Amino acid sequence: MARPFVLIIEDERDIAALFRHVMDLAGYRTEIASNGTLALERLAKCQPDVVLLDLSLPRISGARVLQSMHADPRLQNVPVVVITAHSEMTNDLQVEPDLVMLKPVSPAQLITLVERLRSKSSRLETAPLQQSPWDEVTGVYNRSFFLHRLDSALRNMKEDGQTLFAVLTLSPGQYEEVTRRYGEREAGEYLRAITMALKACVRPTDTLARLEGDRFCILIEQAPGLRVPEMIAARIQSHLVNQAAGEDGISLRSNMSVLLCDNRYRDVNEILRDSTAAFALARAASPGSCLTFDYESIRSNRTPAAS
Repeated sequence: MARPFVLIIEDERDIAALFRHVMDLAGYRTEIASNGTLALERLAKCQPDVVLLDLSLPRISGARVLQSMHADPRLQNVPVVVITAHSEMTNDLQVEPDLVMLKPVSPAQLITLVERLRSKSSRLETAPLQQSPWDEVTGVYNRSFFLHRLDSALRNMKEDGQTLFAVLTLSPGQYEEVTRRYGEREAGEYLRAITMALKACVRPTDTLARLEGDRFCILIEQAPGLRVPEMIAARIQSHLVNQAAGEDGISLRSNMSVLLCDNRYRDVNEILRDSTAAFALARAASPGSCLTFDYESIRSNRTPAAS
């Protein structure tokens, strides 16, 4: 069964990330548009099952987005939930949304919204994720949830013309040695130190996950070209070079790789295989290296020219 698709039109990244997290766990496929212009561009290419719409958007207002959807026969029956901090703005709307929610919106309110959506249409039936999305040691996402987000990003790109995305992989590679020398408690502190350093560098809408040991992956969505993933990679490198964990000052410095993913990828297993290969090449390079690959270059073991 295909998962229903929710387009989240929200410019505040922390709020957008919260909405996406709750909808992901409820079994929806999600995508974020951070301003009204991007929203209209995406709506011209896709037909969401639900739209979560902020009214106070940069460039083009949420009210204009709502009017545009109502004027389009393809989109006029798509349920729209307006989520705003300004209740007075809803009084001037020329098109009535299906539901209005006032910020701040709690996770409990979002879960209630999910249930209301399900009750209104059989198209919105979902299979909620049964496993915990969290890594017990670090508190970031775990491998299972990362694969879920990766699958969503790939489907969005293939089905709805979404832009390419990237997988950034890094690992200081000292987890087993720290565990052997100092034990599980110190190894946990080492992992949490890496996590804190990474959280300081990633965007709220990026998916940070611990896959195993001290190997972390970051899913960077809506990355049209090298600029965004390479900017994030450079920020991480700069931050980690002076970071250390534990009383013995264990270095967190790490090689890393960036894999740019386009619609030639067939499934998440192929992406994981290539991201693992890319990181192996980065680890074999000089200390602190960050190598960037795309679909073609990872197969020829050469880095593409920056775009």
